[in-house]
Amino acid sequence: MFKKHRFIICGALIIIVVFAIFAGIQFNESTYFKKLAIEQATNDVNLTAMDLNSQITNMSTEQRVVSQMMANDIFLLRWCEEENEDTESAHANELYEYLKTYQLKYNYDVVFFVSNKTYNYYYNDGLNKVVSRDSEFDAWYFNFLNLNQEYDIQIDHDEVNDYSVTLFVNCLVVDKNGNTIGVVGVGNKIDDFEASVRGLTDSLSIDAGIVNKGNAHNSFTGSSGFYMTASDAAANFNISEEDVLKNVGIQGLTWTDGYLCTTVYHNKDLNWNIIVQKNTKELVASMLEQTYGRFVFMISTTLAVSIACVILLSRLNRATRFNENIDELTGLINAKLFREIFQEKRKKRFHQKKSCLFVLDIDNFKHFNDTYGHMYGNTIIRMMASNLKDLIAGDGVVCRWGGDEFIGIIYHNVAESKIMMDELQCMVNNLETKSPLSFSCGIAKINNHKSLEENFKLADSALYTSKENGKGQVTVAKER
Repeated sequence: MFKKHRFIICGALIIIVVFAIFAGIQFNESTYFKKLAIEQATNDVNLTAMDLNSQITNMSTEQRVVSQMMANDIFLLRWCEEENEDTESAHANELYEYLKTYQLKYNYDVVFFVSNKTYNYYYNDGLNKVVSRDSEFDAWYFNFLNLNQEYDIQIDHDEVNDYSVTLFVNCLVVDKNGNTIGVVGVGNKIDDFEASVRGLTDSLSIDAGIVNKGNAHNSFTGSSGFYMTASDAAANFNISEEDVLKNVGIQGLTWTDGYLCTTVYHNKDLNWNIIVQKNTKELVASMLEQTYGRFVFMISTTLAVSIACVILLSRLNRATRFNENIDELTGLINAKLFREIFQEKRKKRFHQKKSCLFVLDIDNFKHFNDTYGHMYGNTIIRMMASNLKDLIAGDGVVCRWGGDEFIGIIYHNVAESKIMMDELQCMVNNLETKSPLSFSCGIAKINNHKSLEENFKLADSALYTSKENGKGQVTVAKER
């Protein structure tokens, strides 16, 4: 009897178990969805902080480059040698025209030079004033000199443009003997940046703020839009000033307090802390409301929904397992998932069909990072990953092993695999990069009786042979 109806009985038992589990979940739904919401919020605030950091850096980079170029301009150094008290002379007009040229060329709101000899504040339309230690609006100049830094980036009022809130980049000008001549710089209103940030934060229901962590203090002591004082930021985000000004390193710091998820991210170039926060309370409530609706629907459609849930949970589990082990930079699977896949295929596939393991890393990758910066280094890694993925496609598995090293499986024999990797080498060599790009690779036939580590040693040994023989080549490991 049991044998005859075992599928019906098992199905009924599964349905009962599913209902029991689902009913139990309802009692813990609030805690579960709060955790889920926090995870989503953590991802949102981290990505937003990185996006804001990128926007801020992009916003200031050109200004910084132009200011540094002017600070090292021979014209400015020579002009300072002949500076005198006559601010309407032909000599003075040469400086005004020089500053005006930069202002028009880059469409800045103001381009200026403050002389340490006369304390004259020159700008693109003439002489603004003579700076003084007694003036509140001139504090930035003397504070910057005391910082003993090459440049300083800050938010301040622009006196020559109706005291508008402006992003200034100030650069120190020194003579050949290292003596301070003055400060040259440019300024741009921050209206467009504020609008961009507003659109980003509104779309994600996120609060954001920017705090000066250690640049020269100036007359701008209040808050404006997203740019806040430490005390205003602490009050706005309900955290301490110590947290606002915390040294968080290049990775930033993220924490949760109740329904609030907060991250503090540091922009090293500008010496600003970026604070991003999200309140998940409404999100949790919304998730719970949807859950109750699903629960009612499940009761009314017991059998159909139960079966659907079993299938859905199975697919969701696979999708979650895959998504949680994706490398964010390249979109490839990570080492953890690759080990699992290798183990599965070792049991099911490798003994049925010839397959190869390859290991490669980018030649002279440190050169890209050191010469062009880590952002460009990341671009090189993404380019390599994209070409690898396109080449292998359905013929194997590709993984970012770590740093600039990749590992993968090719469902072909050694000869065919080498042809594919040689083809990839040609593709990579022809990419438009700032320096020649190539990789070194080792290939080994997979022995399904051996572990991943043992197979890896063979391919890795071949990789080192490629490097020792001059890099930019693919080497096949000798079978043992």
